[in-house]
Amino acid sequence: MAHTFGKGVYLVTGASRGIGRAIAHALAARGADLILLARDKKALQQVQAECRKLNPSAKPELLVCDLANYRAIRNAAILVQKKYPELAGIINNAGYARPGYFAELPPQEFERAIKVDYLGSVWLTHSLHSLVKPGGIISFTSSVVGFMGVFGYSSYAGAKFALVGFAEVLRQELLSRQIQVSVLCPPDTDTPGYAEENKTKPPETRALSEKAKLLTAEAVAKKFVDGVERGKFIITCNFESALLYRLHGIWPGLVFRIMAGMIRRAQKKQA
Repeated sequence: MAHTFGKGVYLVTGASRGIGRAIAHALAARGADLILLARDKKALQQVQAECRKLNPSAKPELLVCDLANYRAIRNAAILVQKKYPELAGIINNAGYARPGYFAELPPQEFERAIKVDYLGSVWLTHSLHSLVKPGGIISFTSSVVGFMGVFGYSSYAGAKFALVGFAEVLRQELLSRQIQVSVLCPPDTDTPGYAEENKTKPPETRALSEKAKLLTAEAVAKKFVDGVERGKFIITCNFESALLYRLHGIWPGLVFRIMAGMIRRAQKKQA
């Protein structure tokens, strides 16, 4: 079972910038009708205009909503349910990361990460999954950190691991409705969110990723579209992250030893 993007209505969260914006562009270029959801109305209006240029016949809808707020999600879902009898897909892309040493992160940071990176996607999907037609798609954006813990990402990893587990269950439960479930797991990507992460990254975290090539949001969006249309569940975005996914699955001890060595070298250099 593989979904083909094209005509139909897709709801894209986190659509105002970064990967969500790039996915909206990619789907608009394929003739899709879009519901663009994010907190920043002005940024959404800019993406709306960009999508219209890519597809002059399209009329992207805007939904301003904070996905950390269950009541706001329910209100947004009611608006969608009133206007659209069915959806071709729900693309849960909104999220954020706040790196830092575990001992120094405030407890509230873990609650916020769970709400934004996990529960927001669960709540929205719970409210609207019944509208997704057979052959449709429900997707989630996790991360490489969603299948492999990385130094400095304790709050983010917990939420993104949870998202992968939730998607695995949903994939099974929606089989009878012929709905494809996919999880995008990008590595470091050049987005406004990544720039924010760099402000609080510990030196060890920087050392783990300093040799990795930074992907563009457009490249990640292309991998997402290609992966969905090939029927993939876990969608990785480059050779390195695909290798890590395989290696961590079959030999996690080796991955840990490699990372531990990199962390020790970074700590020695810092000292």
